[in-house]
Amino acid sequence: MSSLKQSIFLVASYLAAIFILAQFDYTDSPIIDFAKYFYFAAMVAVPATVFIPNITKVNVAVPLVLWGSVYLVMLQLLDRSVSAPNSTFAIILLEFVLFMIGVWLAYQLAEGISHAESILDAMAISAFPNRVRDIQEATRQVKLEIARSRRYYRPLCLVVFSAELSLAASSNKIIINIQHDLTNRFSLARMSQIIDEHVRQTDMVFRDNRNRFIILCPETNYDNCVQLSQRIGGLVRERAGADLISGTAAFPDDALNFDDLMEVAHRRLENQKAEALENKTPVEIQNSNG
Repeated sequence: MSSLKQSIFLVASYLAAIFILAQFDYTDSPIIDFAKYFYFAAMVAVPATVFIPNITKVNVAVPLVLWGSVYLVMLQLLDRSVSAPNSTFAIILLEFVLFMIGVWLAYQLAEGISHAESILDAMAISAFPNRVRDIQEATRQVKLEIARSRRYYRPLCLVVFSAELSLAASSNKIIINIQHDLTNRFSLARMSQIIDEHVRQTDMVFRDNRNRFIILCPETNYDNCVQLSQRIGGLVRERAGADLISGTAAFPDDALNFDDLMEVAHRRLENQKAEALENKTPVEIQNSNG
């Protein structure tokens, strides 16, 4: 955690320095005659790099090359004679170096946040062991199962679950955010465990980046899949205190490939959400929104 704190401090210090330099640049005698777009680019690139999804799955060279290219394009397209009439090649080089330093610091912060999240996820999984996998890591397995069903004309069903998580209000916003994150992680891990315990060994359970659960059920028809989703929904409500809304799609009746099955199941899930929202009272809606 010390490296995470250090990264937060360095990124905050960098942004503060850029902001102060920008304020001085508006005076009659700026410290360094940087172009106006440099400040804008730095203030956008650093937060964007921190919050780009899965940024730490690529090498640090990728965001450096990406944002470096953006800066060079701006350098070619935008006129510096107005915003930085006294700039020289040395100043342009300094701009570029400072810009790259900001992107590098942002990447280090994103890496620290990702590591901290991994620790929290590991704690949640150790508390509630399960075999739920990330859907992105199981693409090949899913394709093989779909191909097997198509080749041998066997039924296959897919269920998508969306968890309705809520948190009671608190007077401290920071505490709310921390509680919400921890509660969600452990709740999702507990739900993963419950789902894992009540599916067959041949069923495959995944989670996507939107925290939806996907169950792929070979040799299962639509009606049996609906019964499974209802049973799991009841168990999760009873044991974890969370509502699961589901959408189901069957091969080959609804679609012939995985992406289309997901689309059909997601559409039915959204319809279920809309119906559930219509049936809620105003008090229930307020409570579910936390």
